[in-house]
Amino acid sequence: MTFEPAKVPGGDVARWGEECRAKALAGVEARDWRPVYDWTKSWIGWGGGAWIPDTWLLYAVSSLLRGQPRNAVHSLDLGIGTWLAGPGDRAGLTWCRGMVVMNALQDPKSALLDLEPAAESLPPWLAHQNTELLGRCREAASRSRKRKPAVKPHPHFTGADSVRHVVAPAATDRRDGDPPAVWANIVAYFNA
Repeated sequence: MTFEPAKVPGGDVARWGEECRAKALAGVEARDWRPVYDWTKSWIGWGGGAWIPDTWLLYAVSSLLRGQPRNAVHSLDLGIGTWLAGPGDRAGLTWCRGMVVMNALQDPKSALLDLEPAAESLPPWLAHQNTELLGRCREAASRSRKRKPAVKPHPHFTGADSVRHVVAPAATDRRDGDPPAVWANIVAYFNA
């Protein structure tokens, strides 16, 4: 499959991305995983969303709403390993991954494998959480009896060179580490 600009609904990638974002956020507001998933998928494929952390965070939220935290981790891994070239964006998603592992999968030892390296280069929209949440996780890890990790370690960035042709090009002008536009709507899912 190859992305074809002529097939974008309305013909405007940026406008379609904005519409998809609004409908996905309406799903978050309704606490309904399905529209969050469907509209995020459309945003990634046709609205230029593959290149920003917002969509991978929304994919994770759709899985959390569905009660599937391991799928939430996998969604974040897609952004970390393939789509997000910026180290600040990847650190932000890695931090969020660690929070899902700590809170939803209740595995603070594995969460530290995400939180500690991410803490070194967190973007400003997450940096204020660094000390308190990392300390909480370290304390919980010291008491944890869990022996088998809940998830595999986060992936290393390999890039999207082999798959970039299947999605719309970036449609927003943002810098690495800028706060995701959806963050205020979904922060509670990562700080629970």
